[in-house]
Amino acid sequence: MMKYEPAYLLALATWPVTVCATNAQADSLRIARPAAFPAVSRHQTLDSLKAEVKLQLEQRYGQHYGCSALSLTSIAATLGSPLSEQQLRSISEAFSGGIGHKFGEGTCGALTGAIAALGFYASGDKEKHLRLAAEVYDEFKKQQGSITCGDIYARYHFSHCDGCNLCAIQKVIEVLYREGDIHTSTIAPWQQLTEEKK
Repeated sequence: MMKYEPAYLLALATWPVTVCATNAQADSLRIARPAAFPAVSRHQTLDSLKAEVKLQLEQRYGQHYGCSALSLTSIAATLGSPLSEQQLRSISEAFSGGIGHKFGEGTCGALTGAIAALGFYASGDKEKHLRLAAEVYDEFKKQQGSITCGDIYARYHFSHCDGCNLCAIQKVIEVLYREGDIHTSTIAPWQQLTEEKK
């Protein structure tokens, strides 16, 4: 029979144990970690935020962005980023076409770029990030029928990539807004004038 030191037994007896019933409860019990990039927007409503991210996407059409870069830069332009547009493109371009244009085998670049943005702007720990990423993934798969670039390409060729981008980025905006990770407060014009006079 093994013998344990009293100090070891005391440590085991006082070890904190937390049992969580739901994901939301689990998130509330964890120590929140701030997002890598604070998300700030002048838009007050979810519909307005979704319209803005769609506009940012449309402004990048025809400029030789890969699908993953379109997702990442459109979200970053909507929520603000300390990284430049070129840095964001450099981070994400290689994920286009199912990673390195492998198409048939890889995950849709529009989705991977959007998930990367989610990681930048979501607060909280790894478990929360995984839960939100899984929600975006599930919604994308439900709407597009697949998450594999080759499957989507076989059905639509390149005529549907914009739809993939829009689906992914709007879902990311939706979950960030719902989770309270987008700060939408703005300074009223009269307050701004008062601040400038000080």
